[in-house]
Amino acid sequence: MMMTRCPTCSTAFRVTSEQLKARAGKVRCGHCSAVFNALETLEDAPPAAAAADAPVPPEPAKPTPVEPPLPEPSPESSPPGQPATEPSVESVSTDILLEGISSTTEQPAPRGRLLAWGLAGLAALGLLVVQAAYFSRAELAVSEPGLRPLLEGMCSLLDCDIPLPRKADLVSIEASDLHPDPQKKNLLVLVATLKNRAPFTQDYPHLELTLTDTRDQPIVRKVLSPAEYLAQGADMRTGFAANGDLAVNLGLDTTDVGASGYRLYLFYP
Repeated sequence: MMMTRCPTCSTAFRVTSEQLKARAGKVRCGHCSAVFNALETLEDAPPAAAAADAPVPPEPAKPTPVEPPLPEPSPESSPPGQPATEPSVESVSTDILLEGISSTTEQPAPRGRLLAWGLAGLAALGLLVVQAAYFSRAELAVSEPGLRPLLEGMCSLLDCDIPLPRKADLVSIEASDLHPDPQKKNLLVLVATLKNRAPFTQDYPHLELTLTDTRDQPIVRKVLSPAEYLAQGADMRTGFAANGDLAVNLGLDTTDVGASGYRLYLFYP
């Protein structure tokens, strides 16, 4: 097997003796379409051992059929006053289109670079998942209880906690009453029953107590945190049990207030 090289673009092609004999060595480059004599740039093909290490090139295209050369117009057939036209290289059709070993073969990207890009993409995806889990850890712990151990492990590394849900629309005041203490002057006793209607444990809400006068105008407003209205020794971390009730019994000192009514709300800060 022999090899020739296009003098215009330096693209290498494998050629056979049949291709060289077909048009006395005249061929056309399959890369830049230049016409040249393959006999003038003929080279020996690389040995089989070297070819085995190189990428296997595509099979050379079979010579394309060429049309027979057009006859040269005779001077007698030319119009008077005009020289006889000579055939161009294209009209001679003495070339054979070659397609074979291209010196501009695109090299594949290195495997190491592809692996690095893949690992970087996985790391970015993992970071996004951790961020989403961090900001939605409370909701995930409620909706997916099986993920709680994983979320707790994440928080142990990030020095965070998993807060209990705070759905104020699922917590209500079922009953309440504010009356004077019969044994202690200027002391009012607040009695209320709170209900957690959620099917999951929630954080304890805050209470807002407003004392009003005879015209229902606010006189004093006080916000009560869970630590103030829960029974002594109660563990706030356990939360408000799902579908549970909570009794509130709290004494309030109202010296010189003169309240005649009250309003009670609950909320989450």
